[in-house]
Amino acid sequence: MDSALKKAGAMLAHLDLFHHMLHLRGLLQLAAHMEERGDRVTLISPDTITLIGTEQSAAPTVTTTKGATIASGNAYAVLRTLKGHDAPEYAVTREELGALNARAVADIEAGDALRAFADTLTRITAPAPAAAAPAPAATDTERPGAATPNTATPNAERAARPRRTAEAEAGNSDQPAA
Repeated sequence: MDSALKKAGAMLAHLDLFHHMLHLRGLLQLAAHMEERGDRVTLISPDTITLIGTEQSAAPTVTTTKGATIASGNAYAVLRTLKGHDAPEYAVTREELGALNARAVADIEAGDALRAFADTLTRITAPAPAAAAPAPAATDTERPGAATPNTATPNAERAARPRRTAEAEAGNSDQPAA
């Protein structure tokens, strides 16, 4: 692919994967925040996150001490997917959040969405056909009638010399071989 816009457009097919991963990360950040505060349990509904520990607080979003914001709607949707059933709210401990996240990561790694992303990434990072490197030139031992290479020539010197290609030899057949 030749332009950044085309590459970005190719990534649009993977937005669901990116969002899911972003919201999973939010659950890990919530678990870390719970640990910092000393909270043992959180109740998550579509509109409220309630942290229960030494203190109890309820809000539509939680902002961690590191500045991450976790929205209740996103956390609820991810938990509904991870737990596999509908409920008006989910009660989870920070240990359970970690375990659910680990299982979700394993599911992502084994899933088709990540394979499709890897395929897209390979496709958009591959060099354009015109910019592809030329095929390696034949070595002296591969060319019929070529002289045996001089073994006294140091490898560094050989590597520094430019290689002749078949096209160059065809155009300059009157020059002696080096």
